Amino acid sequence: MSTILDLATAEKEMALKWLEFTVAGFVKNMRQLRIKDTGALMASFKKQVIATADGRLQLDLSYALYGKFIDMGVGRGMGLGVKKGDDGFDRIRNSRGQLKRYGRKARKWYSKELAFQTKRLAELMSELHGTILISTVADALPTETIAITF
Repeated sequence: MSTILDLATAEKEMALKWLEFTVAGFVKNMRQLRIKDTGALMASFKKQVIATADGRLQLDLSYALYGKFIDMGVGRGMGLGVKKGDDGFDRIRNSRGQLKRYGRKARKWYSKELAFQTKRLAELMSELHGTILISTVADALPTETIAITF
């Protein structure tokens, strides 16, 4: 029973550290790509680890929605209801419909980092489970010397 509690505690601690490290990676990517107009996106990260009744962990990582649009390179268009020929259209876009002032360019601060960190979390959790499994088996073995020949 204590091994199960130790495993749950170790999983939760690892998940919290992983969330901290992942958010730090996101902020580092935003600084490198100069995504810090107001700093609101960097400050919008909220993270939480929730342990469910069946022993599973749920990680909650949230941030401002417009951060995804920056990652995809979309947005910064016209207001709602502005049509070709309106004053707002000509002021913001050229005759081909392209933005005059802002060029949309995907700045991948989120997608690559999340894919890498998710894979890394899976590796860390499987390593943790393997280590605990080995220690549990070692504790359950008799104290006598066991010789295995191949």
